[in-house]
Amino acid sequence: MRSSRRSQQTSSGVMLLRRLATSASAALRGGANDGGVLAAVRAEIADELSSSPSLPSLKSQDVPGFSIVSDAPRGQDVLLRRRDSSEEVLVSALLAPLRFEGETPLPRDALMKVFISKPGVKPVLRFDCRAYAEEGDGGDSDYDITAVWYHLFPGDAGEDKYEGPVFR
Repeated sequence: MRSSRRSQQTSSGVMLLRRLATSASAALRGGANDGGVLAAVRAEIADELSSSPSLPSLKSQDVPGFSIVSDAPRGQDVLLRRRDSSEEVLVSALLAPLRFEGETPLPRDALMKVFISKPGVKPVLRFDCRAYAEEGDGGDSDYDITAVWYHLFPGDAGEDKYEGPVFR
């Protein structure tokens, strides 16, 4: 069961990268003025897609290719560092407010901010995402990328710097 979930998660990750690549390509064709960020994102996505290793047998806590640097038991943030470099991915997540259909609570969405930084590169990329349960009894989930931002340095507000398309 865990192996098939890992396989689904890997294919979801590849699907995310392909979706990002398509969005970046469309934005570039549309003439987005982003100072070269979309071209850099597209190149990075192409590199990740071309070098995706096959998954080794993993413990349930492992993330392929990354070490968990920080994962507080009651925290909402997980900091991952790529094993072969100092590239970092910070995932910060919260549950969306509880909603009801009549008196029945509906599954809660997860609202996430994913920050990606690379050694020697100043801008930090941020993806705002929403993960949600798909309708039906399959227990499947999906996600939407709601926004993409870049920050000149960690802690920079950055919201007004991205001039590309709005992701929904």
